[in-house]
Amino acid sequence: MSLVLVQSFLQVVVALNLQSTVWRATSCGLVVSVIIATLFRARTGNGLLDYMLGNSLGNCILESIRFLLLTRPLEEFRHQSDKVPAHRLPFVQRYLWVSSISPRGIGWSFGATSRIVPNDLRQPTRTSFVCLGLRRIFLHFLLFKATLWYTHYNPVFVSNASLGSQIYPLRCLNVFVVLSLFYGGLTSVYYATAIVAVGANIHEPCQWPDPFGYWKDAYTVRRFWGRTWHQFCRHNFTIFGPHLYSHNRQGQPLSAGSHANHSSERLSWKMSYFRLCNAFICSAFMHMCGDVILQSRIWEKHSSDSSSSYAKMGSHSIIGFSVPFFVLQPVGVLLEDAIMKAWKRLGLKQGRW
Repeated sequence: MSLVLVQSFLQVVVALNLQSTVWRATSCGLVVSVIIATLFRARTGNGLLDYMLGNSLGNCILESIRFLLLTRPLEEFRHQSDKVPAHRLPFVQRYLWVSSISPRGIGWSFGATSRIVPNDLRQPTRTSFVCLGLRRIFLHFLLFKATLWYTHYNPVFVSNASLGSQIYPLRCLNVFVVLSLFYGGLTSVYYATAIVAVGANIHEPCQWPDPFGYWKDAYTVRRFWGRTWHQFCRHNFTIFGPHLYSHNRQGQPLSAGSHANHSSERLSWKMSYFRLCNAFICSAFMHMCGDVILQSRIWEKHSSDSSSSYAKMGSHSIIGFSVPFFVLQPVGVLLEDAIMKAWKRLGLKQGRW
Protein backbone atom coordinates (compact mmCIF):
# COMPACT_ATOMS: atom_id res chain seq x y z
CA MET A 1 0.00 0.00 0.00
CA SER A 2 2.85 2.40 0.85
CA LEU A 3 4.39 1.83 -2.58
CA VAL A 4 1.07 2.58 -4.32
CA LEU A 5 0.64 5.79 -2.31
CA VAL A 6 4.18 6.94 -3.11
CA GLN A 7 3.73 6.26 -6.81
CA SER A 8 0.38 8.07 -6.83
CA PHE A 9 1.92 11.08 -5.08
CA LEU A 10 4.72 11.20 -7.67
CA GLN A 11 2.20 11.01 -10.52
CA VAL A 12 0.14 13.84 -9.03
CA VAL A 13 3.23 16.07 -8.82
CA VAL A 14 4.30 15.23 -12.38
CA ALA A 15 0.76 15.91 -13.65
CA LEU A 16 1.00 19.47 -12.26
CA ASN A 17 3.49 20.12 -15.09
CA LEU A 18 5.44 22.73 -13.15
CA GLN A 19 7.30 25.09 -15.49
CA SER A 20 9.75 26.75 -13.11
CA THR A 21 13.03 24.89 -12.62
CA VAL A 22 13.06 25.95 -8.97
CA TRP A 23 9.57 24.52 -8.38
CA ARG A 24 10.46 21.32 -10.20
CA ALA A 25 13.59 20.87 -8.09
CA THR A 26 11.64 21.66 -4.92
CA SER A 27 8.89 19.19 -5.80
CA CYS A 28 11.49 16.53 -6.62
CA GLY A 29 13.10 17.06 -3.22
CA LEU A 30 9.69 16.77 -1.55
CA VAL A 31 8.84 13.51 -3.34
CA VAL A 32 12.26 12.01 -2.59
CA SER A 33 11.90 13.01 1.08
CA VAL A 34 8.55 11.22 1.27
CA ILE A 35 10.09 8.12 -0.32
CA ILE A 36 13.03 8.13 2.11
CA ALA A 37 10.64 8.46 5.06
CA THR A 38 8.66 5.52 3.67
CA LEU A 39 11.84 3.45 3.44
CA PHE A 40 12.21 3.59 7.22
CA ARG A 41 8.56 2.83 7.96
CA ALA A 42 7.29 0.38 5.31
CA ARG A 43 7.15 -3.31 6.29
CA THR A 44 5.72 -6.50 4.79
CA GLY A 45 6.65 -8.94 7.59
CA ASN A 46 9.10 -10.85 5.37
CA GLY A 47 12.73 -9.84 5.01
CA LEU A 48 13.03 -10.67 1.32
CA LEU A 49 9.74 -8.97 0.45
CA ASP A 50 10.90 -5.93 2.44
CA TYR A 51 14.08 -5.90 0.38
CA MET A 52 12.07 -6.01 -2.85
CA LEU A 53 9.84 -3.20 -1.54
CA GLY A 54 12.98 -1.14 -0.89
CA ASN A 55 14.12 -1.79 -4.44
CA SER A 56 10.78 -0.55 -5.78
CA LEU A 57 10.97 2.60 -3.66
CA GLY A 58 14.52 3.16 -4.91
CA ASN A 59 13.20 2.91 -8.44
CA CYS A 60 10.61 5.56 -7.52
CA ILE A 61 13.47 7.89 -6.54
CA LEU A 62 15.04 7.39 -9.97
CA GLU A 63 11.66 8.04 -11.59
CA SER A 64 11.30 11.25 -9.58
CA ILE A 65 14.64 12.50 -10.85
CA ARG A 66 13.79 11.47 -14.39
CA PHE A 67 10.31 13.00 -14.56
CA LEU A 68 10.83 16.11 -12.41
CA LEU A 69 14.42 17.15 -13.12
CA LEU A 70 15.70 15.64 -16.36
CA THR A 71 12.60 15.59 -18.58
CA ARG A 72 9.19 17.23 -18.99
CA PRO A 73 7.03 14.17 -19.72
CA LEU A 74 3.83 16.04 -20.63
CA GLU A 75 5.68 18.12 -23.21
CA GLU A 76 8.35 15.70 -24.43
CA PHE A 77 6.60 12.31 -24.39
CA ARG A 78 3.83 11.22 -26.72
CA HIS A 79 1.73 8.07 -26.83
CA GLN A 80 0.69 6.64 -30.17
CA SER A 81 -2.97 7.18 -29.28
CA ASP A 82 -2.58 10.84 -28.26
CA LYS A 83 -4.74 13.24 -30.25
CA VAL A 84 -3.60 16.41 -28.47
CA PRO A 85 -0.43 17.14 -26.47
CA ALA A 86 -0.78 15.93 -22.89
CA HIS A 87 0.04 19.31 -21.34
CA ARG A 88 -3.17 20.73 -22.85
CA LEU A 89 -5.40 18.23 -21.06
CA PRO A 90 -7.28 18.97 -17.80
CA PHE A 91 -5.50 17.96 -14.60
CA VAL A 92 -7.43 14.70 -14.04
CA GLN A 93 -6.72 13.56 -17.59
CA ARG A 94 -3.07 14.57 -17.20
CA TYR A 95 -2.86 12.45 -14.06
CA LEU A 96 -4.35 9.44 -15.84
CA TRP A 97 -1.98 10.05 -18.75
CA VAL A 98 1.06 10.13 -16.44
CA SER A 99 -0.09 7.04 -14.55
CA SER A 100 -0.31 5.14 -17.85
CA ILE A 101 3.32 5.77 -18.84
CA SER A 102 4.84 2.37 -19.51
CA PRO A 103 8.20 1.78 -17.78
CA ARG A 104 9.20 -0.14 -20.91
CA GLY A 105 8.03 2.59 -23.28
CA ILE A 106 5.59 0.35 -25.18
CA GLY A 107 3.65 2.60 -27.52
CA TRP A 108 5.52 5.69 -26.30
CA SER A 109 7.87 8.00 -28.17
CA PHE A 110 10.80 7.14 -25.89
CA GLY A 111 10.40 3.36 -26.23
CA ALA A 112 13.12 1.01 -27.50
CA THR A 113 11.01 -1.79 -28.95
CA SER A 114 13.85 -3.75 -30.60
CA ARG A 115 14.61 -5.64 -27.39
CA ILE A 116 11.05 -6.22 -26.21
CA VAL A 117 9.93 -9.82 -26.60
CA PRO A 118 6.40 -10.24 -28.01
CA ASN A 119 4.04 -12.79 -26.48
CA ASP A 120 3.91 -16.31 -27.90
CA LEU A 121 0.63 -15.81 -29.74
CA ARG A 122 0.99 -15.51 -33.53
CA GLN A 123 -2.49 -14.05 -34.06
CA PRO A 124 -3.50 -12.90 -30.59
CA THR A 125 -7.18 -12.52 -29.80
CA ARG A 126 -8.48 -11.35 -26.47
CA THR A 127 -9.68 -14.85 -25.56
CA SER A 128 -6.41 -16.55 -26.47
CA PHE A 129 -4.42 -13.88 -24.62
CA VAL A 130 -6.52 -14.32 -21.47
CA CYS A 131 -5.98 -18.10 -21.64
CA LEU A 132 -2.25 -17.59 -22.10
CA GLY A 133 -2.20 -15.18 -19.16
CA LEU A 134 -4.04 -17.63 -16.88
CA ARG A 135 -1.54 -20.39 -17.71
CA ARG A 136 1.38 -18.06 -17.03
CA ILE A 137 -0.14 -16.92 -13.73
CA PHE A 138 -0.68 -20.51 -12.57
CA LEU A 139 2.90 -21.60 -13.34
CA HIS A 140 4.65 -18.50 -12.07
CA PHE A 141 2.53 -18.23 -8.94
CA LEU A 142 3.55 -21.80 -8.06
CA LEU A 143 7.17 -20.73 -8.49
CA PHE A 144 6.57 -17.67 -6.34
CA LYS A 145 4.91 -19.66 -3.54
CA ALA A 146 7.60 -22.36 -3.58
CA THR A 147 10.41 -19.83 -3.28
CA LEU A 148 8.48 -17.83 -0.66
CA TRP A 149 8.02 -21.03 1.35
CA TYR A 150 11.78 -21.60 1.16
CA THR A 151 12.48 -18.11 2.54
CA HIS A 152 10.19 -18.76 5.53
CA TYR A 153 12.33 -21.72 6.62
CA ASN A 154 15.81 -20.46 5.77
CA PRO A 155 17.45 -18.62 8.71
CA VAL A 156 19.15 -16.18 6.35
CA PHE A 157 15.78 -14.70 5.36
CA VAL A 158 13.96 -14.76 8.71
CA SER A 159 16.72 -13.84 11.16
CA ASN A 160 19.94 -11.86 11.37
CA ALA A 161 22.00 -14.83 10.25
CA SER A 162 24.76 -13.92 7.82
CA LEU A 163 24.69 -15.09 4.23
CA GLY A 164 28.25 -16.28 4.74
CA SER A 165 27.14 -18.60 7.54
CA GLN A 166 25.85 -21.14 5.00
CA ILE A 167 27.89 -23.38 2.74
CA TYR A 168 28.61 -22.30 -0.83
CA PRO A 169 25.98 -24.49 -2.57
CA LEU A 170 23.30 -23.03 -0.28
CA ARG A 171 24.47 -19.51 -1.07
CA CYS A 172 24.07 -20.24 -4.78
CA LEU A 173 20.62 -21.67 -4.07
CA ASN A 174 19.71 -18.53 -2.12
CA VAL A 175 20.64 -16.34 -5.09
CA PHE A 176 18.52 -18.52 -7.37
CA VAL A 177 15.61 -18.31 -4.92
CA VAL A 178 15.78 -14.51 -4.76
CA LEU A 179 15.78 -14.21 -8.54
CA SER A 180 12.99 -16.79 -8.89
CA LEU A 181 10.86 -15.09 -6.24
CA PHE A 182 11.10 -11.78 -8.04
CA TYR A 183 10.63 -13.39 -11.45
CA GLY A 184 7.59 -15.43 -10.42
CA GLY A 185 5.94 -12.65 -8.43
CA LEU A 186 6.41 -9.94 -11.03
CA THR A 187 5.28 -12.18 -13.89
CA SER A 188 2.13 -13.20 -11.99
CA VAL A 189 1.18 -9.60 -11.17
CA TYR A 190 2.03 -8.53 -14.72
CA TYR A 191 -0.27 -11.07 -16.38
CA ALA A 192 -3.04 -10.51 -13.83
CA THR A 193 -2.99 -6.82 -14.73
CA ALA A 194 -2.77 -7.67 -18.44
CA ILE A 195 -5.81 -9.94 -18.27
CA VAL A 196 -7.88 -7.17 -16.68
CA ALA A 197 -6.69 -4.54 -19.20
CA VAL A 198 -7.17 -6.74 -22.26
CA GLY A 199 -10.37 -8.41 -21.04
CA ALA A 200 -11.95 -5.03 -20.31
CA ASN A 201 -11.05 -3.86 -23.83
CA ILE A 202 -8.78 -1.14 -22.46
CA HIS A 203 -5.63 -2.42 -24.20
CA GLU A 204 -4.80 -4.67 -27.11
CA PRO A 205 -2.89 -7.94 -26.52
CA CYS A 206 0.10 -6.58 -28.44
CA GLN A 207 0.52 -3.93 -25.75
CA TRP A 208 1.41 -6.63 -23.22
CA PRO A 209 4.51 -8.47 -24.46
CA ASP A 210 6.35 -10.91 -22.21
CA PRO A 211 7.72 -9.15 -19.11
CA PHE A 212 11.20 -10.65 -19.50
CA GLY A 213 13.40 -11.37 -22.49
CA TYR A 214 14.25 -14.81 -23.83
CA TRP A 215 16.37 -16.87 -21.45
CA LYS A 216 18.19 -18.33 -24.44
CA ASP A 217 19.58 -14.83 -25.07
CA ALA A 218 21.16 -14.66 -21.61
CA TYR A 219 24.36 -16.50 -22.54
CA THR A 220 26.64 -13.61 -21.59
CA VAL A 221 26.63 -11.23 -18.63
CA ARG A 222 25.87 -8.24 -20.88
CA ARG A 223 22.99 -9.97 -22.64
CA PHE A 224 21.54 -11.35 -19.39
CA TRP A 225 21.13 -7.86 -17.97
CA GLY A 226 20.46 -5.96 -21.19
CA ARG A 227 18.16 -8.34 -23.07
CA THR A 228 16.60 -10.69 -20.50
CA TRP A 229 16.42 -9.12 -17.06
CA HIS A 230 16.39 -5.31 -17.25
CA GLN A 231 13.18 -4.89 -19.22
CA PHE A 232 11.31 -2.68 -16.75
CA CYS A 233 14.14 -0.49 -15.43
CA ARG A 234 16.04 0.19 -18.67
CA HIS A 235 14.98 3.84 -19.00
CA ASN A 236 15.40 4.67 -15.32
CA PHE A 237 18.87 3.11 -15.26
CA THR A 238 20.04 5.27 -18.16
CA ILE A 239 18.65 8.60 -16.95
CA PHE A 240 22.15 10.07 -16.54
CA GLY A 241 23.02 9.27 -20.17
CA PRO A 242 24.51 9.46 -22.62
CA HIS A 243 21.25 8.49 -24.36
CA LEU A 244 20.83 6.55 -27.57
CA TYR A 245 17.40 8.00 -28.16
CA SER A 246 16.46 11.66 -28.17
CA HIS A 247 13.25 13.58 -28.87
CA ASN A 248 12.12 17.10 -29.36
CA ARG A 249 9.52 18.81 -27.21
CA GLN A 250 6.68 17.21 -29.20
CA GLY A 251 8.04 13.73 -28.47
CA GLN A 252 8.99 13.05 -32.11
CA PRO A 253 12.32 11.44 -33.03
CA LEU A 254 15.07 13.73 -34.18
CA SER A 255 16.26 13.93 -37.77
CA ALA A 256 18.04 11.15 -39.64
CA GLY A 257 21.31 13.01 -39.25
CA SER A 258 20.90 12.89 -35.50
CA HIS A 259 20.23 9.16 -35.71
CA ALA A 260 23.40 8.76 -37.72
CA ASN A 261 25.30 10.52 -34.98
CA HIS A 262 23.71 8.22 -32.42
CA SER A 263 24.64 5.20 -34.54
CA SER A 264 28.27 6.18 -34.50
CA GLU A 265 27.95 6.86 -30.79
CA ARG A 266 26.52 3.37 -30.34
CA LEU A 267 29.62 1.91 -31.97
CA SER A 268 31.97 3.63 -29.55
CA TRP A 269 33.08 1.13 -26.92
CA LYS A 270 33.97 3.94 -24.53
CA MET A 271 30.42 5.28 -24.73
CA SER A 272 29.06 1.77 -24.35
CA TYR A 273 30.96 1.14 -21.13
CA PHE A 274 30.13 4.59 -19.83
CA ARG A 275 26.43 3.86 -20.27
CA LEU A 276 26.94 0.44 -18.72
CA CYS A 277 28.63 1.88 -15.62
CA ASN A 278 25.89 4.49 -15.26
CA ALA A 279 23.23 1.80 -15.46
CA PHE A 280 24.80 -0.38 -12.78
CA ILE A 281 25.46 2.58 -10.49
CA CYS A 282 21.72 3.34 -10.66
CA SER A 283 20.98 -0.35 -10.11
CA ALA A 284 23.31 -0.43 -7.10
CA PHE A 285 21.55 2.62 -5.67
CA MET A 286 18.12 1.04 -6.17
CA HIS A 287 19.17 -2.16 -4.38
CA MET A 288 20.87 -0.20 -1.61
CA CYS A 289 17.42 1.16 -0.79
CA GLY A 290 16.49 -2.45 -0.07
CA ASP A 291 19.46 -2.58 2.30
CA VAL A 292 18.05 0.47 4.11
CA ILE A 293 14.75 -1.27 4.85
CA LEU A 294 16.56 -4.36 6.14
CA GLN A 295 18.83 -2.17 8.28
CA SER A 296 15.84 -0.43 9.84
CA ARG A 297 14.43 -3.88 10.71
CA ILE A 298 17.67 -4.67 12.53
CA TRP A 299 17.53 -1.38 14.41
CA GLU A 300 13.95 -2.08 15.46
CA LYS A 301 14.90 -5.53 16.70
CA HIS A 302 17.76 -4.16 18.79
CA SER A 303 15.63 -1.38 20.26
CA SER A 304 12.92 -3.87 21.26
CA ASP A 305 15.28 -6.52 22.65
CA SER A 306 17.46 -4.23 24.72
CA SER A 307 18.42 -0.62 25.30
CA SER A 308 21.56 -1.01 23.21
CA SER A 309 23.27 2.12 21.97
CA TYR A 310 23.47 3.28 18.39
CA ALA A 311 27.11 2.27 18.39
CA LYS A 312 26.10 -1.30 19.03
CA MET A 313 23.44 -1.08 16.33
CA GLY A 314 26.04 0.20 13.92
CA SER A 315 27.98 -3.06 14.27
CA HIS A 316 25.13 -4.76 12.41
CA SER A 317 25.01 -2.25 9.56
CA ILE A 318 24.25 -3.80 6.19
CA ILE A 319 23.58 -0.62 4.23
CA GLY A 320 25.62 -0.95 1.07
CA PHE A 321 25.76 -4.74 1.27
CA SER A 322 24.21 -5.06 -2.21
CA VAL A 323 26.41 -2.44 -3.86
CA PRO A 324 29.58 -4.47 -4.67
CA PHE A 325 27.65 -7.08 -6.65
CA PHE A 326 26.19 -4.52 -9.06
CA VAL A 327 29.25 -2.26 -9.21
CA LEU A 328 31.39 -5.24 -10.26
CA GLN A 329 29.08 -6.23 -13.12
CA PRO A 330 30.73 -3.80 -15.63
CA VAL A 331 34.07 -5.38 -14.73
CA GLY A 332 32.61 -8.78 -15.56
CA VAL A 333 31.30 -7.46 -18.88
CA LEU A 334 34.72 -5.93 -19.68
CA LEU A 335 36.50 -9.23 -19.00
CA GLU A 336 33.86 -11.08 -20.97
CA ASP A 337 34.31 -8.79 -23.98
CA ALA A 338 38.09 -9.11 -23.76
CA ILE A 339 37.86 -12.91 -23.79
CA MET A 340 35.49 -12.87 -26.78
CA LYS A 341 37.78 -10.53 -28.73
CA ALA A 342 40.79 -12.73 -27.98
CA TRP A 343 38.75 -15.74 -29.07
CA LYS A 344 37.93 -14.09 -32.39
CA ARG A 345 41.54 -13.01 -33.02
CA LEU A 346 42.66 -16.60 -32.58
CA GLY A 347 40.32 -17.51 -35.40
CA LEU A 348 38.35 -19.96 -33.28
CA LYS A 349 34.72 -20.72 -33.93
CA GLN A 350 32.62 -17.89 -32.53
CA GLY A 351 29.38 -19.80 -31.97
CA ARG A 352 26.56 -17.58 -30.67
CA TRP A 353 29.02 -14.84 -29.67
